[in-house]
Amino acid sequence: MKIALVHMRHAASGGTERFLNEFSRYLAERGEKVTIICRSHTAPPHPAIRFVRLRPFSIGKAQRIWRFAQAVEHHVKAADYDLVYGLGKTWTHDLLRIGGGTVHRHLISKPKRQWRWKDRVAARIEARAMAPGAYYHVVSNSWQSDREVAEAYEVPVEKRSVIHNFVDTRRFDRERLGGSVPELARELELNASWPVFLFLGTGYQRKGLASTLEAFSRLDIDAHLLVVGRDSRQAKFEELARQLGIADKCLFLGEQSSPERYFSLADCYVLPAYYEPFGFTILEALACGTPVITTENCGAKEVVSSEVASVIDRADNIASLTSAMTHWASRKGDASLRWQCRNTALKLDVKEVMAENYRCILDVYRQKQAIRC
Repeated sequence: MKIALVHMRHAASGGTERFLNEFSRYLAERGEKVTIICRSHTAPPHPAIRFVRLRPFSIGKAQRIWRFAQAVEHHVKAADYDLVYGLGKTWTHDLLRIGGGTVHRHLISKPKRQWRWKDRVAARIEARAMAPGAYYHVVSNSWQSDREVAEAYEVPVEKRSVIHNFVDTRRFDRERLGGSVPELARELELNASWPVFLFLGTGYQRKGLASTLEAFSRLDIDAHLLVVGRDSRQAKFEELARQLGIADKCLFLGEQSSPERYFSLADCYVLPAYYEPFGFTILEALACGTPVITTENCGAKEVVSSEVASVIDRADNIASLTSAMTHWASRKGDASLRWQCRNTALKLDVKEVMAENYRCILDVYRQKQAIRC
């Protein structure tokens, strides 16, 4: 088959970008002719993959995403792809994946006065993408997002599927990393007897760093908190740590290229998100043998159990968050816990999840061929 995967940005980082890289490579390895339609790209994940780069003239972010969607429509009409798989913010596709929640859900969660022009344009694109006749099938990466699709756009149940995210269990493996993990602990000058909590990600506010800092300040044990990732307002959170009297126990480390080392170093990963459509990092932590704390508003709650995770009701429930942190701190060094975490992640290994996505493509292709005949 000649398959086109569509996303404005092809890169090495980002949840949708990770899916794009893994799935395009998986398809190419099976002999499919894969094209990535994008606005910008890095090196292809497989030598057989080709790029179609569309960069129509635009001014500003809102016009950029609209013009790209228009350019994709024109290109696909002129091409002869057997199947087009959209990954968001375009309306020309046979199969559509919702990997970051719906724009509709993002907008109704905040006052209209805070809506940017870019948000309004993205909402218009999404409405066209979900209109009857615009797709054969819609895949969401969580039941949470699937409900958003059903409620906002009335996509019929037979045209919807849920395929959870994946984790590269070879890369995220504490055993494979060997001595580099204790070496990192020495570099950071961590006290070996103290439990280590990890907060990792971009968008500190949405992912609950303020709640994490407050809960950490209430612990009645000595512990370390590592904050990894980037945020333009990092100084604000560093100041909050000083105000809470925990600055000497918190390390703000910025963006790091080897997150697997930090997941493997930690005794607990904390992601008390206000909203997270799925959360790749939950699976990455588990693959490294590290238990997690998250919220009911995180889609990854659907793939964890109480043996390896605490799911609190909301991000600002500081008492529940503090209690969960205390619980997992008490399990520091527990080998059986590490095995349970790892075993949970193995059920969502990248190869299994890619195979499920491939089966979905084949089903849609058969539907398309049947209609043509």
